Amino acid sequence: MTVHQEGAGMGEQAGRIRLPQVRRLRISHFSLYRNRSENIVDFDKNVFCLSGANGLGKSTFLAILNYAITGAVAPPEVKVLSLSEYSKSARSYAPDYFTGRVKTDDRDIAEVSIEFSIGDYEYEVTRGFFDGSDLRYLRVRGTGVDIERSGDLGDLTLGKEITEEYEAISVQHSGLASFDQLIYVQHFLVTFDERRHLLFWDPEVARFALFLVFGLDSARADAAGGWQRKADRLESQARNAQYQATSARAQIRDLLERSGGTFELNEELEDKHRNLLDQRDGCAAAVDQRLAQEKDARLQVGIAAADHHSLTTEYDRAFNSRLSSKSGPAEHPLILKLIHDRACGICGTYSVDSISEIEQLLTDSKCPLCHSDTGSVDAGEDFELLRELDAKLQQSAARLKAAQEDADRAEQQRQAAQEDFRRTTRAIEEFERENSDWVRNKSAHSGVSDVIKQLQAEFAAAQDRRDKYRQKRDEYQALLAPVKRELAEKYAEAELEFVPRFQSLARAFLGMDLHCRLDQRARGPELVVTIDRQPRREQNQLSESQRYFIDIALRMALTEHMLGGASAGLFIDTPEGSLDIAYERRAGEMFGAFVRRGNRLIMTANLNSNRLVLELAHVCGRDLMHVERMTAWSVLSEVQADSEQLFDESYSAIQASLDGRMF
Repeated sequence: MTVHQEGAGMGEQAGRIRLPQVRRLRISHFSLYRNRSENIVDFDKNVFCLSGANGLGKSTFLAILNYAITGAVAPPEVKVLSLSEYSKSARSYAPDYFTGRVKTDDRDIAEVSIEFSIGDYEYEVTRGFFDGSDLRYLRVRGTGVDIERSGDLGDLTLGKEITEEYEAISVQHSGLASFDQLIYVQHFLVTFDERRHLLFWDPEVARFALFLVFGLDSARADAAGGWQRKADRLESQARNAQYQATSARAQIRDLLERSGGTFELNEELEDKHRNLLDQRDGCAAAVDQRLAQEKDARLQVGIAAADHHSLTTEYDRAFNSRLSSKSGPAEHPLILKLIHDRACGICGTYSVDSISEIEQLLTDSKCPLCHSDTGSVDAGEDFELLRELDAKLQQSAARLKAAQEDADRAEQQRQAAQEDFRRTTRAIEEFERENSDWVRNKSAHSGVSDVIKQLQAEFAAAQDRRDKYRQKRDEYQALLAPVKRELAEKYAEAELEFVPRFQSLARAFLGMDLHCRLDQRARGPELVVTIDRQPRREQNQLSESQRYFIDIALRMALTEHMLGGASAGLFIDTPEGSLDIAYERRAGEMFGAFVRRGNRLIMTANLNSNRLVLELAHVCGRDLMHVERMTAWSVLSEVQADSEQLFDESYSAIQASLDGRMF
C-alpha cells in the first residue's frame, strides 16, 4: 500500500486501540453481482471507490465488508439500548438482509473471504452468508501467533469454536474489551452507510465513542456506557411516572369541575375517614382470624379430652383386673393408687399428705397393713401395663391442660379483637356524626368520590414509582460522575489536537470556521458543533449536505484521534446526491485532506460526473486511488443499458482526473 504521509507527527498519542485495515475481499456466488461468480477486490491504495449506477449493490458492498469482519449487519433502524443488545440484533438481522440478494440455490455456497490486519497481525476470515456468525475458515499470523482453522458446513460446534477463537484474539489485538465493542465501532464510528445515521446529533449512540476515543480504558468505557444507558432509561421511566401522576391529578380537577362546584373534595376528611374504615376492616379481619384460631383451639381440647378419657377407661379396666390377682403389696392396686394418686382405696380419702411410712415399709419388704414380711413377688405383665398406662395418663393430662390453656387464650384474643372492632365502629359513627354535612355531600356524589379515590391512589402510586426510579438513577449517576470528570479532563488535554483536526476537515467542506466542544449535560457528555459561534444542537439547523459531511468529518477526526497515529480507515456510502454543485468539489477536498494524512477510504459513489469523485481523483492520483467500475459486476436495467455510453463517459472523466488531465 502506498501511503503519502502529510502532516505526520501532529502530536498523536500512543494508540491503545487498533482497528481492522482491509487488504483484500473475495465475494463468491453472490447473486446480486451475477455477472461474476467471484469478485476479488484488492485494497492496495489509500482510496478504493466503488463507482456504479443505482440498484447495482454499492451499499450492499459496504454491508458485506462489515459482515465479513463482524458477522453482523447494521439494522435499518438505529436503536442502541446496550452494546450486547445491539450486537445480538445486528447478528440476527444479517440473514434477513442477504435473503433476496442471494438466490436460494446459492445459499450454501455463497460466501465472503476477507484479509485484513489488526496492528502487526494478519487475518484471513471466511464466512457463509447464512451461517449465522460461524466461520468457515480462520487464519491469524503474527508475533507469537500462528492459527489456521477450517470449519465444516455440517459441524455447527466446530464453526462456533472457530468463531469464539477469532473473536477472542481479535479483541485482544484491537485493545477493545469485547467483540460487541468492535461491532459498535465498525457500525457507528467508521461506517457512514445508507442509513445516514448522524453520530453528531445522536448523543446516546455517540456517548460510548466519546468514552473510548478520549482515552478511557475500554472496559471502563463499556461499563460507563452501560451505566449511562441505565440512568437514561430510569430517567425516562421517571418522566413517564410523573406524566401518569400529572394526568391523574388533571382528571381529578376535571371531575371536580364537572360536578358543578357543588362537591368539594376534602382530602383531610377523606384521608381520616378512609383510615378509620381501613382500621375497621382490619379489625373485622382480625376477628375472623381470632374466631378461626379459637375454633381450632377448642377442637384440640376435644381431641385431648377424648384421648385422656380413653386412657382412663383402659387404666381402670387394667386396675380392676389387677385387684383380683396375687402380687406383692408394692404392686397391689390399692397401694399403687395411694402412692401415685395420694388416694386411699379403702376409706376413700384423697390428697393423703404423708406416705413416707408406707414407702419405708415397702422398701423393707413388709406389708403396710400388718407389717408382715412379704419378700419379693413378681409383678407380672399386668403390673407393667399399669405402669405404662399411668405414664400415658400423666402425659395426656398435661396435653389436655395445655390445650385448655390455648383455648382460653384464644377466647381472650377473640374477645379483644371483637372489642377493637366495636371501638373502631363507634369511632366511625362518631366521625360521621361530627361531619354529617360532609357525609351527606359525599353520599350525593358517591360515584365521583369513588373515581377520585381511585385516581388519588394512581397519583400516589405514580409519584412513588417516580421517586424510586430517580433514586436508582441517582445511584448510576453517582457511578458516572468520576468517569465524566475524567472524560472532561482527557478531552481538555486532547482538545488542542482533536479540534484543529476536525476544524481543518470541516472547513475544507464548508469554507467557514467550526468549533466543537464537549458539554456535560444531565443525560451525559455531548459534543456540540458551533458555526459562527452559534451552537447547532438540532439537525434542522443545518442543511442536509452540511449535516452529512460535518458528521463524516467528525468520524474522521474521532477515528484518527482514537488510533493515535495509526492509519485510520472509514467506510463511506457517499451521500453526493444531497450536494449542490457548489459543495461537490469542497467535499472532494475534505476527503482528499483526510487521505493526505495517511488515512484510508473505502467508498461508494454514483458513476456520474459529480465533482466530489473528480476532485478526490485529482487530489489523490493513481498512486493513492483506485476506482472500480461496478457496472461490470451486475446486469444493468433496460434504462441503464440504454445509457451505458453516459457511464463510459463518466468513467473516462474520472480516469482522466486520476491522471491529472481533467479537473
